[in-house]
Amino acid sequence: MVDWEAARAFTLQACADIFDYTSCRLQPRKAGITANHGASNDPDRIAFDFIGTIDLEPPSDRIPRHLSSDTGIRNGTVSYDAVLTAHIGAWPYLPVKGDFVVAVGTTWKIAAKEQDGTPRPAWYLTRA
Repeated sequence: MVDWEAARAFTLQACADIFDYTSCRLQPRKAGITANHGASNDPDRIAFDFIGTIDLEPPSDRIPRHLSSDTGIRNGTVSYDAVLTAHIGAWPYLPVKGDFVVAVGTTWKIAAKEQDGTPRPAWYLTRA
């Protein structure tokens, strides 16, 4: 009998070994004390290094946007600068919106997340 969970784990790891080649660092951030204070590094979550894939200029039709409260905006197409994917099986925690990813001399800010149920979500990034 085939162990489908083991086969799935092997396939996900094999994909990560093939496609992930960019050295990245996750720098967790937290909001300022008030709206007048800027965000800062989060001391409660430690930064860590990982290998991932960053693709520039992903399609703008992947993540639908919530309708804006501004009645002048009807078709809220959102474009992101890049998309990050990585195998998260051994990560100490998952990043959240606003955290930074530093890779290839560029600091990116996580703006949105797309999860499909696998341990390989996609985070949409903007330049920080």
